[in-house]
Amino acid sequence: MNFRPADTKKKRDPRLDELRCMGLQQEWIKVAEEIGVDACLAAWRILDAESDGRRDRGRLEVPLRSYTAYLKYQRNRYIETLADMGLASTAIRERLQQQLGEKVSIRNILRLRKRG
Repeated sequence: MNFRPADTKKKRDPRLDELRCMGLQQEWIKVAEEIGVDACLAAWRILDAESDGRRDRGRLEVPLRSYTAYLKYQRNRYIETLADMGLASTAIRERLQQQLGEKVSIRNILRLRKRG
């Protein structure tokens, strides 16, 4: 997703080539391109300091939940909010289908209602 105004052209940071030359994984190069090299280096520094020895031949092993796990978490909070507003489970299911394009079972919605 691009949150920059359409008329803003970002100058390419030459440090991206350095990261590529040193063999940084392509996924991290894309992260640096998206959020900026400085932010990527700051995140890298934090991850390196917090690694607790999870290293393999000069590489960090950093566990990271999938982005879809975050989206599912947000969807579930939305379901709980709709339930708190008094919407029926069928109305919640319809709203999820219309707004998010997701098909969620009534059983799953009921489970989240009980949890909330």
